[in-house]
Amino acid sequence: MVRQIVILLTLLVVTGSCKAQGTGGSDIKKNKNMERTTERFDTSTYYMKRQGHEYQFEHYLRGKVRQFGGDNGSDFVEYARKEKSLFGTYKEYYNKTRTLKKVGQYYYNEFNIGVWKVYDENGYLIETIDKDAPYKNYPWEKVSQFIKEELKLDLFDKGVHVGRYVDAKSSTPIWHITWNPYDGKIYFVKINAATGQIIEQGANKIRK
Repeated sequence: MVRQIVILLTLLVVTGSCKAQGTGGSDIKKNKNMERTTERFDTSTYYMKRQGHEYQFEHYLRGKVRQFGGDNGSDFVEYARKEKSLFGTYKEYYNKTRTLKKVGQYYYNEFNIGVWKVYDENGYLIETIDKDAPYKNYPWEKVSQFIKEELKLDLFDKGVHVGRYVDAKSSTPIWHITWNPYDGKIYFVKINAATGQIIEQGANKIRK
C-alpha cells in the first residue's frame, strides 16, 4: 500500500513537472514568433551635441531630424522628415531602457497616418494602431487628388492645411482642408470621409 502511494506521488510530481516545462516552452516559442525591435536611442550623441533641450541634425536617409526629451525621466522623442516629403517619421523611446517605444508616420503639419506600432521595454510588439481606419472609404490618395485637381492648390504651400478627425457627436470621419490665398479670407472645405461628399465649404474673414 505504501509502495503504491509512493509511486502515485512520483507520477504526480513528474506529470506536474512536464506540464510546467511544456507551458514554459510554449511561452518561449510564442515570444520568438513575436515581432521584436532592437532599436535603441543614441543617448551618448544626443547629450553631447544637443543645444538647450534639443538636438537637430541632417541625416542622408531621414532628412532633418529633431530630438528632445530625456529630462526628469521623460521619454526621448524624435521627428524626422525629408525636405521634399509631405510625410515624416515619429519615434518615441523609453527613458529607462532607451529602447523603441512607438513609431509611425505623420503628415508634416497636421495629423498621424498609416499603421503605428507600440513596443514594450523588452522590444516586443504589443500593439498596432491603424490611424487610417476611419478614413478608408475616402483615403489620403483621394484627398490629395481633390486638392490638386479640384482646388488647384499646392500641398507644400504653407498656407494650405489638411486635417482630419472623427466628429464627436455624429461619429462621422471628416477631412478638413483650409487655405489662405492672402486676400483677407481663410477658405475651407469639409469632406465626409465615409461617403466622399462635401458637407460644408466657404470662407471666413481674417480678424485683425
